[in-house]
Amino acid sequence: MKIGQVIASRGEGGLEKHVRELCVALAGQGHQVDLIGDARFISTLPSAVGKRAAPMHLSRRHPWLLYRLYRELLAGDYDIIHAQASKAAALVNSLRPVVKTPAVATLHNIKRSVMAFQGFDQIITVSRQLAQSFPPDDVSVVYNGIESSSSAPVDLATLCPVPGGQPVVLAVGRLVTAKGFDILLEAIAGLPVTLLIAGEGPERARLETMSRRLPAPTRCWLLGQQSNIAGLMQAADAVVISSRREGFSYVFNEALASGACVLASDVPVANEVLPPELIVPVGDARALGDRLAHLLAHPGLWSERMAEPRRVAQQEMTLAAMTRKTLRVYDQVLSRRR
Repeated sequence: MKIGQVIASRGEGGLEKHVRELCVALAGQGHQVDLIGDARFISTLPSAVGKRAAPMHLSRRHPWLLYRLYRELLAGDYDIIHAQASKAAALVNSLRPVVKTPAVATLHNIKRSVMAFQGFDQIITVSRQLAQSFPPDDVSVVYNGIESSSSAPVDLATLCPVPGGQPVVLAVGRLVTAKGFDILLEAIAGLPVTLLIAGEGPERARLETMSRRLPAPTRCWLLGQQSNIAGLMQAADAVVISSRREGFSYVFNEALASGACVLASDVPVANEVLPPELIVPVGDARALGDRLAHLLAHPGLWSERMAEPRRVAQQEMTLAAMTRKTLRVYDQVLSRRR
């Protein structure tokens, strides 16, 4: 089928990773896929994906952006249009009276208002929690998927000093308030653990200050941006997700694929896959520290509790599963239209 993907974001986060990988996977299955987006973002796509530039830096109500998108959607003559995230959904929705092509939209994050998603033939959400914003018949849950990695464990000693016999806990993500690394640092204070944080962002200076103030025997190293996250996860004793909010945590997906033991705050999609004893309340540093200490003292029990989440990940959180379920939504929409 001819598929027109629309993305208004110009960043390099989980949303962009999802859209890029979905487009490549759909094209790999023989579908004709165009991505309509910012010129800078579409330039990162391989030749298998068609590229149509639109001035996405303009506001969602800007006449010139709406006109350009209208022209690209008509020129593509698509069987189905897929708007990715709120701004793209709002843009496509504005054109629905004049562009009659069947259309779906994906909600990737928690939003105070989901008005931009009303009126589509079907909504996709990346977690069951996000799906609660819509009538059950109007929404399909499709977890983000990744390809499994064959990376070998990283030798942590090449990155930083790690005391022998002390468990190593890994946290991964952009250094921003939403990821809750400050909560994690407060939680581990005084515990005999080494925390490694992989990522960069505006909170780095604050987190470095907090890490220097940790009492012995706790240690923390900020590793900066790392290319081999899977290898780090395999080398660490556990991965901790301390986020204040998430739409879908790619870090959680990567941790399951790497075989890591995971402890997470009560955010999607961890809270839909992990058992209750591996979930702690959002923002509760004391609960996080107590649970982490207990689990590190009982590694066999922790590994046991991870068996079912890993099975779910293998079945539902791969790139192949994500692509298959997305295509199923397209087919359902087109069948209803026919």
